[in-house]
Amino acid sequence: MSSDDTSVPLGYARDIFDLSGRVAVITGGGSGLGQAIAIGYAQCGVTVVVADINEEGAAETKAIIDEQGGTAVVVPLDVTKRSQCIEVANAVRREHGRVDILVNSAGGAHRSPAEEFPEERFDYIIELNLKGTYLCCQAFGNVMLEQGKGSIINMASIGSFIAYPLSSAYLASKGGVAQVTKVMALEWRERGVRVNGIGPTLMESPMTRKAAQTTSFTADFIKARMIRPRVGLPRELIGAAIFLASDASELVTGHTIMCDDGYMTA
Repeated sequence: MSSDDTSVPLGYARDIFDLSGRVAVITGGGSGLGQAIAIGYAQCGVTVVVADINEEGAAETKAIIDEQGGTAVVVPLDVTKRSQCIEVANAVRREHGRVDILVNSAGGAHRSPAEEFPEERFDYIIELNLKGTYLCCQAFGNVMLEQGKGSIINMASIGSFIAYPLSSAYLASKGGVAQVTKVMALEWRERGVRVNGIGPTLMESPMTRKAAQTTSFTADFIKARMIRPRVGLPRELIGAAIFLASDASELVTGHTIMCDDGYMTA
């Protein structure tokens, strides 16, 4: 179909969501949001590379995918190490021929008053959430740029755009993720690579449960401002992840799709 053909061929709407045969790398795929997206992609016929420093969790994700009849492999990856990101990107290309989709879901949080925030925890959060996303975009983005096509999906947050207490490092990192998403989209669009983000509301995940062990004040602050008083479930991000990975979102790049149950409208 030529670029100036305005017709809608039979089957077009169905086919643009088809992900079968594609290869996706999911960082942080061993738990939480990354695990749910990995399982969702596998159900769509995607070969999923579960890349996580948590090898036990990654193996659990693979076991679920295997049980459901999907295809997954596990690759150990510390996203804060540039050499590892490049090595894994090259290995995936070598073993599977290409990288069609990258989901940067590896991340962490720590809650503390800003005036007392431990420097080492600040450095850790920025390095994991922001630098880790950046390094993976570089490594896997280079593979996609050589292919002339690919879709990168970065895990942002409502905290990329608004503030809540006791989360200064996390908010700084996620604000950075939103900006990195925009600039890479701008630089890479003409070369076939789209870069977008997903901005979840407060989610039910191991990360939020761990952070809540410090204090529930942050979660209570967010919940008090929700349109509906409930947290999101990891599986509720799968639809957005499929859309952004598929040809259905061909004109979408540089945006963060908010999966916030209307939080940002209030």
